[in-house]
Amino acid sequence: MEIVIRDEIKEVFNSVGINDLTAFVENEAIMMLLSKESKYRAEYNKYKAKYQAEFEEFEKRVRESKKENFEVEDDLMDWEFAFHALKSIEEKKKALGV
Repeated sequence: MEIVIRDEIKEVFNSVGINDLTAFVENEAIMMLLSKESKYRAEYNKYKAKYQAEFEEFEKRVRESKKENFEVEDDLMDWEFAFHALKSIEEKKKALGV
């Protein structure tokens, strides 16, 4: 993919010392990825501490339980989203060599 940047915009970047826009965009993408990782890691760890278990272990316990608990099920859905988001981010980091 090629992005066309107007000369006026390039001048703004140059004026703040950014001369290699490709490297700048790559670094920003990595920083966004790391920021998302931090967000989902915090959410993952919140549930890990709350339930004193890793996601997969707790998921198994909940699935095997016959009790219905809406708070636990809501937490499990949020935890699962964070779990899969972290896996996806790890794959992207690996592909980028981060």
